[in-house]
Amino acid sequence: MDVNPNTEIKRNKKKSFIGIIVFAIVLIAVMCGTYYFSHNYLVIYPVKGQSMENTIHDGENVILFKTTKVKYDDIIVFYVPDENRYLIKRVIGLAGDEIEIKYSYDDSLYHVYRNGAILSEEYIYEPMDKVYTEMKVVVPEGKVFFLGDNRLDSYDSHVGNFYADVNQIQGVADRKSTRLNSSHPSRS
Repeated sequence: MDVNPNTEIKRNKKKSFIGIIVFAIVLIAVMCGTYYFSHNYLVIYPVKGQSMENTIHDGENVILFKTTKVKYDDIIVFYVPDENRYLIKRVIGLAGDEIEIKYSYDDSLYHVYRNGAILSEEYIYEPMDKVYTEMKVVVPEGKVFFLGDNRLDSYDSHVGNFYADVNQIQGVADRKSTRLNSSHPSRS
């Protein structure tokens, strides 16, 4: 059986054309999926201020995973409507938790307790010494008690005696991405 070379060339061109179309469709689908994911689940957030040092430094960017579901020790970004600004802080207490900050005469430092248990906080920038104050609260429903890692230089639930509203949480920071360089204007 003789094969016409022109027919074979046409068949190969048709296969190549179909391959290009399939590749283009897959590429467009991947690009659309990436766009959707990055706009609905990820945000790069520029940080301004020292309240989260030594974990996150002024001028760094963090990648946020958009969610309002948070757990203890998550680093969150949330909006404070009364002040028209965003804050980045660590979750210490959730709704119903009793948070207490009290002084210990054994080591002359303040310590944070959640539901009666002292927290192990290796991430804090420096110990909470004499300039800190005691407090005891129960976190209201729909709220989050938060503190900065740089406790002596942080506007947080302890200093402002306020909570983050769960509905205002923008996302949870990925701690592995905190060293992204930043040249963007930032928020505190």
